[in-house]
Amino acid sequence: MVYFPPMDKNERLMSLDALRGADMLCIMGFSGALIALCSLLGFGKDCWLATQMTHVAWHGIRQHDTIFPMFLFLAGVSWPFSFASQEARGRSTGRIVCKILIRVFLLCLLGLMRSEAFWKFEFASVRYDSILAHIGICWAVAALLAMFVRNFWTRLGIVAALLVAQFLVFKLFAAPDAAALLASTDADTARRVASYAAYGTDNFSFTGNIAGWIDRTYMPGRLSEVIFDADGLLAKITGIAIAMCGVFAGELLRKQETSGGRKTLFLLGAGGLSIVLAWAWSPWCVINKKLWTSSFSLAAVGYSLVALALFYFVIDVLRWRWWAFPFRVIGMNSITIYMLMYFVGFYAISRKVFAGVASFGNDSWASLVYAFGQVLIEWLVLLWLYRKDTFLRV
Repeated sequence: MVYFPPMDKNERLMSLDALRGADMLCIMGFSGALIALCSLLGFGKDCWLATQMTHVAWHGIRQHDTIFPMFLFLAGVSWPFSFASQEARGRSTGRIVCKILIRVFLLCLLGLMRSEAFWKFEFASVRYDSILAHIGICWAVAALLAMFVRNFWTRLGIVAALLVAQFLVFKLFAAPDAAALLASTDADTARRVASYAAYGTDNFSFTGNIAGWIDRTYMPGRLSEVIFDADGLLAKITGIAIAMCGVFAGELLRKQETSGGRKTLFLLGAGGLSIVLAWAWSPWCVINKKLWTSSFSLAAVGYSLVALALFYFVIDVLRWRWWAFPFRVIGMNSITIYMLMYFVGFYAISRKVFAGVASFGNDSWASLVYAFGQVLIEWLVLLWLYRKDTFLRV
């Protein structure tokens, strides 16, 4: 029998930082590097690996579609550790709630700061429901639920209710202005509607979904998809469910009485079950990332659970940690690099620094060099911050 020593309850969960870093790596330029590598090797940009590094056009799911939901899931995983730490320091419930609300405000503010219109004071053109705002709001609701609803089965019932409720809203209600959108003479709207014409006009279509009408009616500022926002108001329902599933995983990982091997099996089993449920539900509730449908959320949770299980088992159970350091450097400062990527032209820097190396081959080689160069420069910046013990934590 193989014995896996339990983690100390105060030991940092290295696998969580590493997985967050691996997830972040995909939007730091690594996905572009893999696409360029596939092209350089003659597989083309339409091979399986290359397409996994891009988003699906509408229905379906690829690896690239799981990046954002995994961040939200991992925010949920980290909450039980954060909550226990704050309780151990004697913080009152009121202070913890205040900290949650402050974090939401800061994430929303950082999200606004990534908008060019924000700095120009063109507030009507600002996208208010940013990625960071979506994570902050959904995580905060999940954290508050975890604080005040302690019974596991009640919380699981809430998650199931959220998934079913969002599905029923999509299924039972269509956008009242769908016909007007199809006949719109606005250039941006007409062009965007035409690009999704192949996906029909039903309740899960680009023009027919009720989420778009809700965003058009109640959401201020710019919408990411012109006529609706990909992280809009209705998406918050399933976003909360994803974050809550992360909380469940975090609470499991904190259990001292359960061995690391059993935790890994639980995570794998739950992940597999979530994926099966997603595909079983998909004939009625299509898997769609831009709508954050319930089936998509289950599939993303399943993927995240399996990835967490593998990282946890290798890094925190087997303690094979040497390979995880590059990922941890990213994961411990993920918000920092996410913000820097907006303000600093890392790809432009890469084109200057690695122009000589890029000149040794064809266009695919140059794309590969520039993409890897971008990732390397970004990682070196994060390594410098890591060595300085400087982290942006919100």
